[in-house]
Amino acid sequence: MQIEFLVEDISGRVLLEEVMKKYIAEEPAVDIGYTIFPYKGIGGFTKGSNVQNVKSQQLLTDLPKRMRAIQSTHYGRTDVAIFVVLDNDKRDTAVFEQQLKQTADRANISMDHVFCIAIEEMEAWLLGDRAAMQRAYPEVADRIATKSTGYVQDSICGTWEILADVLTKGGISSFRKKNPSSVDVGRSKSEWANNIGCRMNIRCNNSPSFQRFLQELDKRRELF
Repeated sequence: MQIEFLVEDISGRVLLEEVMKKYIAEEPAVDIGYTIFPYKGIGGFTKGSNVQNVKSQQLLTDLPKRMRAIQSTHYGRTDVAIFVVLDNDKRDTAVFEQQLKQTADRANISMDHVFCIAIEEMEAWLLGDRAAMQRAYPEVADRIATKSTGYVQDSICGTWEILADVLTKGGISSFRKKNPSSVDVGRSKSEWANNIGCRMNIRCNNSPSFQRFLQELDKRRELF
């Protein structure tokens, strides 16, 4: 079984690495290989089926040609699946998923593929395991216990900002002062993904979108 992951940024790759370590350890007798390709942002849908041969490093922009390339590389194999893991942000989830499916159809993707949409952002998957958050950041464990109670799981609410507010003494305003640039924010997101991800119990996560991601993995593992 081979999973080809496409994810929109480095912090997503970091989290998937930690999750896959735990997932593979559940049934070590099952041979699971995977690669994770991170992009530098989500980009936007391209029009039509003909995509310019220019690498934008943006997930949605490059998606048709990237999926075609993976399909060509693994031509004839039935044990390979493409997992596109990306944030919903403020989009309507049903409409977004339909757009993704239409993109794959226009690109003539016949290989097994699935779109795993984190709602609102992948930081929701970290907020889904507050015990892991407390283990990762014991110096703010009390703050995590109290501040996170106001978060409605997988809601459209500015998810990464809520996580930053919970994990930072002084809250989001203090976080912004310490991390003024997008590079700084990205670095913090990767740190959270690593520190919390390695402590997660993947079967005890309150995020419905994370549980759907696991269910899609389970379906393939059962087949192979």
